[in-house]
Amino acid sequence: MTLNNGKHLNLDKRMVIASGIGKRLKLKEIAELIGVDPTTVSKELKRNRKKFNNLTAKCNKLSRFPYVCNGCKNKYAVCGYGKYEYYAKSAQAKADNKLVVNRCGISLSEKQLKALDTAVKEGIKDKKSIYDIVTSLKDIDISVSTVYRYINKKYLTTSRMDLPYAVTYKKRKKANKKYDYKENTKFSRNNRTYLDFLVYKNSHPGLFHAQMDFLGAIKTSSTNILTLSITELHFVLLYKLKKFSYKDVMMVFNELEDRLGVNDFKRIFPYILTDRDPLFSNFEALEFSYSTGEERTHIFYCDAFCSAQKGNVENMNKQLRMFFPKKESIDNYSKEDIKMINMKLNQRRLPSLSGECPQDAFIKVYGLETFNNLFK
Repeated sequence: MTLNNGKHLNLDKRMVIASGIGKRLKLKEIAELIGVDPTTVSKELKRNRKKFNNLTAKCNKLSRFPYVCNGCKNKYAVCGYGKYEYYAKSAQAKADNKLVVNRCGISLSEKQLKALDTAVKEGIKDKKSIYDIVTSLKDIDISVSTVYRYINKKYLTTSRMDLPYAVTYKKRKKANKKYDYKENTKFSRNNRTYLDFLVYKNSHPGLFHAQMDFLGAIKTSSTNILTLSITELHFVLLYKLKKFSYKDVMMVFNELEDRLGVNDFKRIFPYILTDRDPLFSNFEALEFSYSTGEERTHIFYCDAFCSAQKGNVENMNKQLRMFFPKKESIDNYSKEDIKMINMKLNQRRLPSLSGECPQDAFIKVYGLETFNNLFK
């Protein structure tokens, strides 16, 4: 029989041990029955024997196998010695409890715990996710779920309140009336609906697509953030634009064409899904090259009140709220600030990219030169 070195004795094996010593089997015979080393059986008996009387006199037989009185002929007689017995169920309960206690503790040294605490605290301050923080650790082998557990149990100075999405959102107030863009009724979306988008996507399986949206700004802000996201790569481009200016949106597309060239523009943004914002209504100005007149992309629109259809860019906007709080004006940020935030988002490691960051993913797909052209 193959030995397992007794690393994990279960209740069945402990029952065999109890039965074996009751029948006065030899140590080696019991060990062979359950497939462990004889020393495992002897250690199990010494570790889990219990005393059942108050007598202090020691029986010489208890100093050798089986170390308990289970198989003794004087078990039920008054022998005058301290009496010890082994019970499989109580031994199993003790082992189970020890396993739980060990798993609930901290499996790091004091130095490692301090280093982890510092890394998490600085990472959260730098707007990084727990996943990004953990994957950047070099000398500490720990899982994302364990870090969250340490935070919840207050082993770290970072609290749940410090995490961006750990606090439950307040229930939204119901609006008295539905809202839609009035300007959107003035042009036809034939061949540009969400269903058309799905058909186009299915017929072009080798192409990545982009999603586009505005972040949303307070009324007193004169500017806004345009978010353009390549969904499969989670790669994002951010632009600070004037509010209510469709010309600024068009200028972003023209600037991208200048930086990339028409061919690379078509390769990176073959088709784009967006919402019914009136600033996106002039699809022809966005779709066609201002220099050559050729089609550079294809615009599709989500259904009304169905923002989940462009979930990638919606999630990106949610991430952006760590940098642009809802009650703060976009006017307070310079274009350099926007660029720095843009780079930081693209350098975060993501589990959906197998631990890579969007920047590295973009470079692998489109090349370093193309990436540099985007941010020159």
